[in-house]
Amino acid sequence: MTDSVFATIAAAVLLVPSAMATAAEPVTPDANERETAIEVIEVYAQKRPQPKSEVSLAVSSLDGEALAQRRIADTTQLSGLAPNLLASTVAGEGTTPSFNIRGVGMFDYNTTTISPIAIYSDDVVSGGANFLSSSLFDLEQVDVLRGPQGTLFGRNTTGGAILLMSKQPDAEFGGYASAEIAEHDTRQLTAAVNMPLTEQTSARLAVQHKDYQYSMQNLFPLGQDGGMRHNNVRLIVRTELENWVVSSKLTLEDIEGAPKPIYSAGIMAADGSGTRCPLSQVGSRNCVDSFGLSGPSDDFWQTVADTHDKKHDTEGWTGSVNVSGELAPGYQFKSVTAVKDLQRFHSFDSDGPGNFIEGSFDSDNEFFSQEFSLAIEQDGRYWISGLFYLNESLDQQNDLDLFRDFRAIPALAAVPAQFFYFNQLDNQSFSAYSQLDQPLSDAWTLTAGVRFTREQTDYVARADLDTVPVYIPKLWDLAGEVADSEWSGKLALLQKISSNYNQYYSLSRGFKAGGYNGGYSTSPQQAADSTYAPERLTAWEVGGHWLAPQQQLSFDWAAFYYDYQDQQVFVNQTSGPAPYHVLKNAGESTIYGVEAEMSWRPVAAMKLDLAVGHIPKAELGSDQSNALFVADNRLPFTSEWMASGQLEYDLSAVVNHLLVQLGFVYQSEFFFDQYENPYIRQDGYTLWHGRIAYQPTPELELAVFGKNLLNKEYTELKFDSIAALSAVTQLRGEARQLGVGVTYHF
Repeated sequence: MTDSVFATIAAAVLLVPSAMATAAEPVTPDANERETAIEVIEVYAQKRPQPKSEVSLAVSSLDGEALAQRRIADTTQLSGLAPNLLASTVAGEGTTPSFNIRGVGMFDYNTTTISPIAIYSDDVVSGGANFLSSSLFDLEQVDVLRGPQGTLFGRNTTGGAILLMSKQPDAEFGGYASAEIAEHDTRQLTAAVNMPLTEQTSARLAVQHKDYQYSMQNLFPLGQDGGMRHNNVRLIVRTELENWVVSSKLTLEDIEGAPKPIYSAGIMAADGSGTRCPLSQVGSRNCVDSFGLSGPSDDFWQTVADTHDKKHDTEGWTGSVNVSGELAPGYQFKSVTAVKDLQRFHSFDSDGPGNFIEGSFDSDNEFFSQEFSLAIEQDGRYWISGLFYLNESLDQQNDLDLFRDFRAIPALAAVPAQFFYFNQLDNQSFSAYSQLDQPLSDAWTLTAGVRFTREQTDYVARADLDTVPVYIPKLWDLAGEVADSEWSGKLALLQKISSNYNQYYSLSRGFKAGGYNGGYSTSPQQAADSTYAPERLTAWEVGGHWLAPQQQLSFDWAAFYYDYQDQQVFVNQTSGPAPYHVLKNAGESTIYGVEAEMSWRPVAAMKLDLAVGHIPKAELGSDQSNALFVADNRLPFTSEWMASGQLEYDLSAVVNHLLVQLGFVYQSEFFFDQYENPYIRQDGYTLWHGRIAYQPTPELELAVFGKNLLNKEYTELKFDSIAALSAVTQLRGEARQLGVGVTYHF
């Protein structure tokens, strides 16, 4: 699929709005078509259920059952399912994930990072990096809000927000059990049961177990291929009184296993000429690293990595209580209280067969949040105001082990060093917000909102250094505070152009506070220079929502322009043998683009979903800070084109209750860091998926499925290790996987 193809698609869909208001009289569907009509989708983009056409922002709603059919396991696999949404595990499953919406994101491996994309699970914000990856099972829906959420959501949503909504208990007993087996030793069991306890109280218990290996084959003696085992439990108890609802939720998470082995791709010609390999040959046996090592074969999914002692372990729980009720007619009060606790250990290898760059993340997170809100709805006016408080503490005990193999060589014994990091961060955030939706006439509605945020991060950073001749305790021992206060908000107009089509115009401002980046520094000067300042984003946007049930068609589009001030950018300093990662503020950045989504049922048996995103410009503002330089290049991890689609066809006319689904996700090329180094570029690629399901009875479903059907070779990470190893550290994507599943509803 070429850029010209997607340009044609985008041009076509963006011309549709001009025809919407003057569309011809629809043809009345027959009875079968009415049963399968395009539904009016309700979203929670403004903290209440509303038809998508009545909100003045770009939002994609993903059905929970559809995500389960696609085998979308967690939030990092949502990439491409909404326009201009890119997500990845970047440094491997179990490490800090990366989310990017419209070029705004955080590509950082460090657990102190606070992403500009927030995850909300049943009204509870994710918090720091350790809480960003959430398992997706037994969900009602997922809403992806694109653009800065300066009023209603959190402290850090300059890029957008992802809202996860669990299936809630109801008054009838029932549930389901689903089992799957697939290639790469994959086994998955998901089950949920709904239990009425009293006339007012019901409970829903959902569990999921996943056990799998990665498709990488590690040929190193005693090396692990890697794989994870997940166990998740969610219990929701809901009590409905006359005017009040109390919902309590407890989730438990346990993950353990071994990280995916990396591939160390040398970039020097194997002929000893001292020249660099052409890009097309990197990753083949024609290229070696500084030590003359190359990959074991030309098989993309084979590697040699010393991972025998690498492991991952996560244990966590979350408890929340949501109380909502009517204080008086038209006055709705809500309280959301949440507590989280998580311990995570992850060790990694960045060099393949040697012991040159290795380390571990070891963190302990504690989290508390409280939100109160009051909504007033009278005479078509809706006014919501609230207070939000968050306190999160993070203890890190990380290490970075450099060139350990040199310790046994007397001439090189002065080179190796192992750093032990002991960082403590305490983050407190307080916000007050208010937003009003005011009808101005039958055709126009004004939305105006404002939020004040006060955030403070206190940090203690200490590091010990172990070398062959001496152990140096407290190579640095720092303490400090970063505090910021800021106003943000939104001003928008929603115009009802016809009974089927609404258009909006908005100006919004997002804010993300500064902080301390407790990453892998290697000197006291680097550690002291690891604070960063706030970033601010001003966004202009125009878009539209069109819904024509008679034509079985919905269409949404948006065009946006971002003015980014002091954007927080992850900088990988690549000039020395020791890695140095830091979060710094760039200058003014500019981003603009367009996007569109369509859902169409041309006949009763067929449904087509399509999403397209185009960002022609996403340019960093250049910045020089001592030895660190951020060039005015394209933003990392930002594709110019993204698209996804799925065709669903009901073949019941041929074989009763047979459903076929085929879909794709495409993203064009992007860079993994800010330097636009061609060796750190991922070329554009398309991943295809498919599923065939058969229901012999209404309760039973049998299915076969496949992911990456064409066995596309792609990478999830390319890290610049050229200065240290003459190599590019790669985490390669998953190979084709075929499997079968059975689901029983009761």
